[in-house]
Amino acid sequence: MLSIAVLSERLSALNAGTGGVYSTADLEVVLERANPSRLTEAIRGLTADGVLLRVRRGLYVDRLHGYRPEIAGWRWVTPCYLSTETALDRHRLCETGILAYTYLTTRLIARRELAVRRLEGREFVYRHIARPLFFGFAAGDDGLLVADPEKAVLDFLYFLYKRQRSVVAVEDVDFSRLHPARYRRHLEAYRQAGFRDYAVSRLPGGAR
Repeated sequence: MLSIAVLSERLSALNAGTGGVYSTADLEVVLERANPSRLTEAIRGLTADGVLLRVRRGLYVDRLHGYRPEIAGWRWVTPCYLSTETALDRHRLCETGILAYTYLTTRLIARRELAVRRLEGREFVYRHIARPLFFGFAAGDDGLLVADPEKAVLDFLYFLYKRQRSVVAVEDVDFSRLHPARYRRHLEAYRQAGFRDYAVSRLPGGAR
């Protein structure tokens, strides 16, 4: 059995590279428990002691050293990427003041209550998007997939166009900071002519 000091040191080192979000495989290495039953027993003990918090089967967050909620949300439902209001705020295209983390996923979410999840007072929102529209994001050094500014705006507009509510108004988004050519290239993937016209009209200079 690892001492508390050694365990804390190992979790701290792992935390730096994972944002404090661990898979069972990560914990197997840290805890040196290759036997599945012994590993499960050790994880249950750390969960009971408040060192770890179970997010879902096979996924835990570090309560001892802290964790990055945006990474926890990203790994909670896969595949997905951070977009819409959260990405707008991240790219400083508008100040949303929204506490929820918003993701787009190709997974069909069977029940409405699973589209909004909560963990320690934080809210995570998942919106379904068709596979042809699952693009326009990149991974940072931490592996987190985040929509680029142009795709974040198009995702935001797309769900507004579909009559989904947002506390962010279109007028609050700074379209002047976008790359028009990239914006138009992304827009080619959307089949609805009405939406394409709507999205182009938001660019400075409109449809010109």
